[in-house]
Amino acid sequence: MSSTQQTTSFLSKYPAYGKILADRKDWDNLPMFIFICLGGDAFRSAKNHNKDRDKCAMVLTPGQEPNSLKWPVSGCPVIIEWDGSAPKDLIIELVKCLLRALAISVTVWPTWEDFTTPIGFFDKAQQPIKFIHSREIIRTYYSKAMQS
Repeated sequence: MSSTQQTTSFLSKYPAYGKILADRKDWDNLPMFIFICLGGDAFRSAKNHNKDRDKCAMVLTPGQEPNSLKWPVSGCPVIIEWDGSAPKDLIIELVKCLLRALAISVTVWPTWEDFTTPIGFFDKAQQPIKFIHSREIIRTYYSKAMQS
């Protein structure tokens, strides 16, 4: 095996539970949503999602680099369950990888936030008055092809 083939086979490793999704895609059995779970409760959360036929979940384990994995997400919306334990830089890189893998959209869901509280406040002490965000919000990203 040449070094190029070895590198390609190394990069074709799926995240945990990713092979299940790849097999579903081979049978043209796409889920409605794909969840990417990370953090302390990731495997339990993914296992619960995978019980529902309309969902599929994968796990990004600690220490894994998103760029080193094959993401079988093309043509599907993806939701990242972010528990706050992973750094923002890792989440940003994961979003980029998923969009490069042709996900329809990638939503980052900060699961630790209470969405019944206001997202921020106006600081009247500053001139001009400035809006200050006091918590994370759910954000959805689209590929450039989807935006045009």
